[in-house]
Amino acid sequence: MTGEGVRDLYQVLGVERGAAAPEIQKAYRQKAKTSHPDSGGSVEAFSELGLAYAILSDPERRARYDRTGEADPPRPDNRDGNAVEVIAQKLGLILHAEQDVTSMDVTALLEETIRAEIDERKTAMAGLTRGIERAAKLRQRLKRKCNGDANALAGVLDWHEVSIRTQIKAHQRAVASMERALEILKDYSFAEDPVHAGEKLAAADKVSAALQDALEALDELAVYLNAAPPNPKAPPEPPYCSAYG
Repeated sequence: MTGEGVRDLYQVLGVERGAAAPEIQKAYRQKAKTSHPDSGGSVEAFSELGLAYAILSDPERRARYDRTGEADPPRPDNRDGNAVEVIAQKLGLILHAEQDVTSMDVTALLEETIRAEIDERKTAMAGLTRGIERAAKLRQRLKRKCNGDANALAGVLDWHEVSIRTQIKAHQRAVASMERALEILKDYSFAEDPVHAGEKLAAADKVSAALQDALEALDELAVYLNAAPPNPKAPPEPPYCSAYG
């Protein structure tokens, strides 16, 4: 899409051409409240507003728009979309496992399951690659006994090779998505549940308080024993006798 047929994006947002990033963001938020279809706006107006914000909030795209007047619509990042789907799938497996997730390192568990599948797919690709090599060798050995141009078995081997290559490409795309998912997970963590952490902290405080009370009681007992007179009912100690009597 070019600038032809599209309103000036600065006018769409209602800002000057030299507007700073915070002004653009503020203008977008204000206009989005009234231009959204749920608030009485139109789909076209809201889409135009989203396009204006997407371009003018991106320094590179804004510079290109200022230079050429071209307003290219934002292109969806399918790679990130597929990566998020990978994370969603693995997270779903964890959620349906009926385990207490509050005690788990969920991020580490997600990474572990994703890496395990990456290894499985790479192993599968290695096996498929060997299949292509075997098909190529069979293709070289294949001879037709009678005369004729058509070679049905050669066509079958070719079909197998194409099929195998298609499977390899599918594995490669999946691995790329999973590797991107691992990159995304680096920016996230499932922190310990605040309530759960608070309970653990409260329990630790109780143990600490009980230990302190016990130490104070021992100190008081020691003071009492040192200050108390000898027990008159206690039996006298036997006299000390040496080897000489």
